[in-house]
Amino acid sequence: MSRRLDRCRGLLDGLRLNGVLITDPVDVRYLSGFRGDDATLVVGHRAALLCADSRFWEQVHEEVADFELSKVTSEPLLAHSVAEAARALGEGARLGYQGAQLSHASYRRLRRAHGGALRDVRQSVTLLRAVKDEAEITAMRRAAAVTDEALGLVVGRGLVGRRERDVAWDLQAEYHRLGADGEAFGAIVATGDHGAQAHALPGERVIRAGELVVVDTGARVDGYCSDITRTFAAGEPSDDLRRIYSIVLAAQLAGLAAVRPGAHGQRDVDAAARTVIAEAGYGEQFGHGTGHGVGLEVHEAPALGRTRGDRLEAGMVCTVEPGIYVESLAGVRVEDTVLVTPDGGERLTMYPKDFQVVV
Repeated sequence: MSRRLDRCRGLLDGLRLNGVLITDPVDVRYLSGFRGDDATLVVGHRAALLCADSRFWEQVHEEVADFELSKVTSEPLLAHSVAEAARALGEGARLGYQGAQLSHASYRRLRRAHGGALRDVRQSVTLLRAVKDEAEITAMRRAAAVTDEALGLVVGRGLVGRRERDVAWDLQAEYHRLGADGEAFGAIVATGDHGAQAHALPGERVIRAGELVVVDTGARVDGYCSDITRTFAAGEPSDDLRRIYSIVLAAQLAGLAAVRPGAHGQRDVDAAARTVIAEAGYGEQFGHGTGHGVGLEVHEAPALGRTRGDRLEAGMVCTVEPGIYVESLAGVRVEDTVLVTPDGGERLTMYPKDFQVVV
């Protein structure tokens, strides 16, 4: 945590700020270790304050070491935080804020309360999370291992005749049994033509023999997420469906091979996967990006999209997840969570990717 705080302080001079008010709960957790959902941080060159009300004082004492607790009593959290910024940084201090985390009304209150200049730091603080440290990577390895084990157990019970929503609930129960915090996100379980919806919600549909079933899921361990997608055949599928699967798998392997430090998420990784699908004649059926960063949030930096991408660095964790979605027929997606290493990419999710027929 001390190193993370130092990195945050390192932003101040470049942004020409005396301090920054951090209101994003995920960034609050990343910098301080506090897991509550209603607190702010005030960070200056020498100041490090965590502002929270009495619901969280004991929790702060248990979880936080590098920040001084500033107890909120009667006034609103934002007003208290601004007053504490003035006390710690000096009247008229140049204060950064996270504009994406404030409503327009909250921003107006901030502007009225603060006597100095304000500057939206945009994603500067959040992007500190993009490169993971060893403790984070360890947690993400555990999350991936739990995900692999749970998926194997659930699919091992069979798919034909089960409702989508029951498979999704079964995954959640296994995460709980295996000691995870819970799901990283609500699982996608989509059978047949429902799988043509990339973000389908599991419902009452019963999985039938011969259909493909898209399962997109992930566990959360110590706050950190994993993300995997596998597409299964519920009974013997048609040759056309087998061919589509083979194209997506080839695209995913091409995307994985492109992951390395210095690679660009759009021009290298996304392009490698997208080219395979386009050359097979399904370019119009791959409408989303090839991947995204994973960490305390299941979608964070870096971007690996068809219209936007970030340059990869060792220590980043991302997904590679191309897909083909054919209306009124089926969807296929293959996804892994991948650690960018000095030598390339290392899969964290290791569930097999060979075409699997499950009855």
